[in-house]
Amino acid sequence: MAAVGLFGLSRIGIASSLNDTIVWFALLGLGLSPVMVGATDVIVGNASVELAGVAGGLQSTAMQVGGTIGTAVLGAIMSAKIDSLLPARWAAAHLPALSPAQLADVKSATSVGVSPATHATPAPIAELMTNVTHTTFVSGMSAAFSVAAIVALAGAVIALLAKRGHPAEGAAVI
Repeated sequence: MAAVGLFGLSRIGIASSLNDTIVWFALLGLGLSPVMVGATDVIVGNASVELAGVAGGLQSTAMQVGGTIGTAVLGAIMSAKIDSLLPARWAAAHLPALSPAQLADVKSATSVGVSPATHATPAPIAELMTNVTHTTFVSGMSAAFSVAAIVALAGAVIALLAKRGHPAEGAAVI
């Protein structure tokens, strides 16, 4: 379910409604919640009573580190996609040429979904800038969600193929 939710999120575009997003995030949450509980059950439930606290601590640490690394990797994928698409899309929209410093600023704004247009920017140019930055942002998010969906799908396949462990003698009962 998490993989399906992530894949659905990768297909959201600028014209998508809030309800589209809510449905996919709800499916993602429903898919991830059993993983969190299941991981605790497998890790702590297979540890001896004396090591149950250590196992729980390691499991919690692994989830925190994994979440941090995953966020960093997906952020890097999104940033790389934005970096590769933005200059060509900017030029294709016939927007004013940017210096390297200005391009860096526009990329930075785009990576958080913000248009670099100011109140002083003429309306037609501001609309073009907003369209370019928003479509590029969505492309970056789509790439990140697609990679996350593939990783979640791979995790589901591995989980289906893995054999269930045998609890250690005197294992903690959850």
